[in-house]
Amino acid sequence: MTTTPVETETDATAEEDMRLMERIAHKDAAAFQFFYRRYGGLLFSTISKVLNDHHDTEDIMQEVLVQLWQKAHLYEPRKGKPLTWLTTLAKNRAIDRIRSKQRRARLSEDFGTEHKVTQPEFDDSGHDLLQVKERDTLLRRAVTRLTPDQQQAIELTYFGGLTQAEVAERLHEPLGTIKARIRRGVTRLEDMMKTHTR
Repeated sequence: MTTTPVETETDATAEEDMRLMERIAHKDAAAFQFFYRRYGGLLFSTISKVLNDHHDTEDIMQEVLVQLWQKAHLYEPRKGKPLTWLTTLAKNRAIDRIRSKQRRARLSEDFGTEHKVTQPEFDDSGHDLLQVKERDTLLRRAVTRLTPDQQQAIELTYFGGLTQAEVAERLHEPLGTIKARIRRGVTRLEDMMKTHTR
């Protein structure tokens, strides 16, 4: 079986990428810049397809580049090419951003829409949007007044985009413990938000 020029070129690029990753792991800035020039456009496009939001895409791109610089030493060649590793990381971070925004919106709505009467013609008015923003700010402030354990669990779940199981794994705690912390934290947040809106 003969190898085609394309296959040879792909293999050579993958080997070069692996060497670049090794250099990045040793904090070689030139290797990092070269890798970014080679794949920055592709990574940006990958993230953008998931998020469809320019501002969020820029944020996640920045996070991915920081991860590349800080965690290149964790890359294992047997698990695939460097580009595959990085695009998977980029997609996961983008999906985390979507989940985080959805959870934050749900949490904010839970504390603000119970008694609100909506009229279709006034939906998303400037006043409503301002109220949502103010409520989000109040909620973030209230979260800082929880116990450190509750605050950490709620921030990772609602603002960090992780599932409760992922939070338990990250904090090396039983899932039941994390669920209890989140439940107690949300109850305290409800009390604080009710006090503020009276």
